[in-house]
Amino acid sequence: MDDQRIRPSRWYYACAGVVFVAGWVLFGLLLIKNLSGMGAKLQQVVVPGEAEITLREPGEYTIFYEYQSVVGNRVYSTEQNLSGLECELVSKAKNARIALSPSSMNSTYELGGRSGKSVFEFRIIQPGVYELSAGYPEGQQGPEVVLAVGKDFTARMLMTIFGGLALVFGSIGIAVAITVVTLIKRGKAKKQLNASQA
Repeated sequence: MDDQRIRPSRWYYACAGVVFVAGWVLFGLLLIKNLSGMGAKLQQVVVPGEAEITLREPGEYTIFYEYQSVVGNRVYSTEQNLSGLECELVSKAKNARIALSPSSMNSTYELGGRSGKSVFEFRIIQPGVYELSAGYPEGQQGPEVVLAVGKDFTARMLMTIFGGLALVFGSIGIAVAITVVTLIKRGKAKKQLNASQA
């Protein structure tokens, strides 16, 4: 049997392999590109203490407790469960306190040596400078820890991950389709060739 006369060519199997591998490569590049810079979008505050943060957009924000963190040249490593810390957020423009609510989602992340979990969420209407302060009740001692504030952080992370997975499964689907179609067509071509040579 002359395999060169059978169409489509075996090279289509190699094409399917290339599509499969390309999907995983693009998935990795997407994660590296999008997730590597996400940590920089979180504004960090070391507490007990207070610091001014700039919130540039209206909307929902989340306060994370980073139990593994790096601020400047200092590494922070504390317990995952933190109790007793009281937080307050005040608008500098209006000198008004912003209501903080317990996080409605148990969101966690691990990025570049930093690990955190959501503890509070809040909404602002007016962008501007806000003062975030936190401390322990009088008479209670606690460790120095890092809080991080970000907008739509969890949603962006999930979109990146699920977008990457969609890319991977899409490439797998295309690779499987190319393989199956090639296999079926080559099978039919072989039968026709055998029948013509009989």
